[in-house]
Amino acid sequence: MNKTLTFLTAPVTALFYPRVYRDGIQSSAGRGVLYSLYVAALSVILIMMVLSAKVMPQADAFIDWAKTHMPAMVWTPEGLSLENGQTTATLTHPQFGTIAVFNMTQTTATPADVEKTYILVTARKIFIKHAPGQIEERDITGAGMRSRQQLPSKIRINGDIMAKLYQNIKSVMAFVIPFVLWMSLFIFILAANLFYSLAGLLFNVFRQNKLGYGAIFNLACFSTTAAFTPTWAILLLVPRLFPVWTGLLINLAYMFFVFKITDKNAQAA
Repeated sequence: MNKTLTFLTAPVTALFYPRVYRDGIQSSAGRGVLYSLYVAALSVILIMMVLSAKVMPQADAFIDWAKTHMPAMVWTPEGLSLENGQTTATLTHPQFGTIAVFNMTQTTATPADVEKTYILVTARKIFIKHAPGQIEERDITGAGMRSRQQLPSKIRINGDIMAKLYQNIKSVMAFVIPFVLWMSLFIFILAANLFYSLAGLLFNVFRQNKLGYGAIFNLACFSTTAAFTPTWAILLLVPRLFPVWTGLLINLAYMFFVFKITDKNAQAA
């Protein structure tokens, strides 16, 4: 098995195939950096699979429901009004309860006003509950939006508009979210491997065949597969998380084993 193949199959073979680590020892630290990038990419693929299978169907179903139940409104630079001429309306989901309350006569809101809802919509402002007692207030008048572009004089807002907006956001996020996740996870995994490499420096003291830091870093990067692969297997099959300290101990124990076995292999050679 050549170095490219041991690299690509390492998320599985690093658990039992010593050649993965021998190739790591013989390579520069760039191999460990590339492996961190590779593992981050695999994580993003798995995360997107979970989102597509679990989260997106629920989000799509909610938007389909909101499309038919959301009251039609008319926006002007002066604010909002309900198209049917009434001053109040409620958007209540059969599973999630009251999502939004519309009260066009109200001008301000207290925590009590949004205690049983997530959003309170008035003629001139929207109040969003982030947590009990925490309300974000947004001015939705033309003056409050402070747009650099000329705002239309009138906009009709209904469930169809919200569904189209959701689809547009969904299309953009399909490209933005994976890339942002990839870079974020890469930085996190790389930082974690740098931390593990510090333990590797300690394990290196007990080796007869001492390694340079590049080889130590590579061993750290590949040996963290010990917690990475089982964690994802558990998340996909039986959704629950390893405690952080459990993964830490597994990785450190496996690293110690890797440093010992590669030292024996080097002596035998």
